[in-house]
Amino acid sequence: MEQLEQAKAAALKFVAARVRTRQEVVQQLHKKGYSQEIITAVIAFLQEYQYLDDAAYCKAWIHDKMQFHPCGRQKMAFELAKKVPDRQLIQQSLEQYFSREEELELALAAAYKKLNGSAAVRPEQLSRFLYSKGYDGVIIARVLDRQEIIQQLDQKRKDNNF
Repeated sequence: MEQLEQAKAAALKFVAARVRTRQEVVQQLHKKGYSQEIITAVIAFLQEYQYLDDAAYCKAWIHDKMQFHPCGRQKMAFELAKKVPDRQLIQQSLEQYFSREEELELALAAAYKKLNGSAAVRPEQLSRFLYSKGYDGVIIARVLDRQEIIQQLDQKRKDNNF
């Protein structure tokens, strides 16, 4: 029983620092050498008192990512999968908290930043850049179809003679 209380205390300290996923807590307790039986009991305890909520974690993570390190839906899904094993929850969270219009706005902002920061940018380069940021082909095509993007690309082409 004493080991269970120690594991609960360690888990509470771990989740007090910031919002954690179920998987992170399990890994942390494994690292500290607790048995699977104790870990299961601690996870049940944390969920009962709502210290663990992977859906709330996904919501907060998506919001923070959009604010501080914007990227596309594909990259978000990949990074979230490292923390939350439930792929269906990840997809539902992305659908609910990250609309296609928000994704397009972030892609446009990234494209403008790239165009303004580089002397010579071709459409293929801009496309590869957006793809590396996790935007899919549909979003990239919508960005490249925007008249103001086309004008900036044309101007860059004229300015740099290519």
